[in-house]
Amino acid sequence: MRNRIHDFVGSIGATIGLLVFLAYIPQIISNLNGEKGQPWPPLVAAISCLLWVIYGFTAEPKKDYILIVPNVAGVIFGLITFFTSF
Repeated sequence: MRNRIHDFVGSIGATIGLLVFLAYIPQIISNLNGEKGQPWPPLVAAISCLLWVIYGFTAEPKKDYILIVPNVAGVIFGLITFFTSF
């Protein structure tokens, strides 16, 4: 039962994590349309996510994909948002 609760909560957390980083898409579109935003929050988020990805890949006894997947999205969308902010 404990593993089922753990997997359920982890899946909800991963889904919410993906949604958080997908929320960068409107900012990316605005940046590309000339309405530049603050570059630093998405860069810091991308760095944070990168650390969580590394942590998830080095977890023992197996990789923690529930942690890895949303944070890979955070790295990608955070960096895209950062680079389009200039």
